[in-house]
Amino acid sequence: MASQKSTGTLSAGSGQAKSPQRARGHARVAALLAAASSEFAEKGYDGATMTAIAARAGSSIGSLYQFFPTKDQIAGALIESYLDMLTETFRKLREAAPTLDLSLLASRLTRTFLKFRTIHPAFGVLVETYSYALPGTVGIRETLRGEIESVLAAVAPHLAPAEIGVRAAVIQQLMKAAVAINGDTSLAGRKAAIDELEGLMQHYLHDAIRVAR
Repeated sequence: MASQKSTGTLSAGSGQAKSPQRARGHARVAALLAAASSEFAEKGYDGATMTAIAARAGSSIGSLYQFFPTKDQIAGALIESYLDMLTETFRKLREAAPTLDLSLLASRLTRTFLKFRTIHPAFGVLVETYSYALPGTVGIRETLRGEIESVLAAVAPHLAPAEIGVRAAVIQQLMKAAVAINGDTSLAGRKAAIDELEGLMQHYLHDAIRVAR
């Protein structure tokens, strides 16, 4: 089972991880997480091993187990880190959204997941792994949909919460579609298709807001 994180994303796991107390320990944990991210991105969750993660970080296996007793726990720590980064991205977008031109807001929403997964390829690997293996945990998708709801509420405060929830679900699917299109190497016109999707996002936002900006 996976480790219990502060946000409840993952369930409790075996073993007690040691929290770093000094700058050297924090640096070591950061190196281990970076190595794990690369390992998961290249080999998938099942293919990654603790031995390979330690070697990639230039660390001993004992040091890795000291901070992360199981592979689930290091994966859980990565997911928490990714969610923190995405939450911060949405916070900034939420604050800026009321002043943004609608076309720019549509562009940022359409490409947020695409950009993040490009920079952090292990995120998609881990989200799919945990969504399949741990269906009873707090959903990562639900957490991110809540962030989208907060952005939509900032630009369309007149909408009822139930409508915001429905529209946020549609927006989330459009954002995921951009990721899927970008990953379809058989499609020659991927950029044009994503641009088209961005246009759809803009029209959908305009319909949702229905007020002069």
